[in-house]
Amino acid sequence: MIESRTRFQNPLDLFVKCLWFSPGEHRNWQQERILPTGSVDLIFKLQDDQPIRIFDPADNSPRSVSGATVSGAYSQPFGLDTSRFSPTIGVHFHPGGAAPFLGVPVKTLLNQHLSLEEFWGTQALRVREQLLQATSTAERFGILEQALLDRLTEPDPNYQAMLHAAELFRTSRPTSVKAVSEALGFSSQRFIRQFQNAVGLTPKLYCRIQRFQSILDQIVRGNQLPWVNVALKHGYYDQSHLIQDFREFTGVTPLEYRPVAPDRKNHMLMTE
Repeated sequence: MIESRTRFQNPLDLFVKCLWFSPGEHRNWQQERILPTGSVDLIFKLQDDQPIRIFDPADNSPRSVSGATVSGAYSQPFGLDTSRFSPTIGVHFHPGGAAPFLGVPVKTLLNQHLSLEEFWGTQALRVREQLLQATSTAERFGILEQALLDRLTEPDPNYQAMLHAAELFRTSRPTSVKAVSEALGFSSQRFIRQFQNAVGLTPKLYCRIQRFQSILDQIVRGNQLPWVNVALKHGYYDQSHLIQDFREFTGVTPLEYRPVAPDRKNHMLMTE
């Protein structure tokens, strides 16, 4: 069972959506397909010498990354090795929330898993070692909170505006990128550049992913609306446009989509 924490010391609540811990689960499948959310995550495997193994969506070729990893914002799905039992803990940032903890423009992490050591140096190893030695989930969450507070840097003066823009796009769809940029006092090009640095995606791509996420919400809730109505409600030109976007972000059609569980909509069972 996955445990989570969603309330934090100030000012972490501005940046962090949740901390989560999974003790590890025995599964009857070897891979899951992880769908794009528009967010960045930190992931720590809590088993000695066990890396994270992911698969390229294009050819399913595997590669291993550090047991302390940054997962950048993804614009496409990727495969995750679920064949090995391993306790795991992570930080799931609000869209745009990761930048002050990493010290680089988040756009440089697009579609990548990278070692956290590249950003935190030896502190990444120390934090993972502390997590390995901790004896309770509450203790592990406390270790992560303190590590994040230690790494928090003063963000760019425009950063708060980008967090606000990301939240607007997420909660007020369909929302015009031009209207938001003008309301915040940015030229179009400057807004796109600042948004990419903070969130990791262009505003247009981010909005497409959030719109796709809203479709997943309808599916896992079991809403049986005609697809043409769903498409128009969420700002698609027509039903075929919805299906095209859905295929891009999942590799399947809406009718073929199978989450591993209703509360894990972005973890999809791999089909033959």
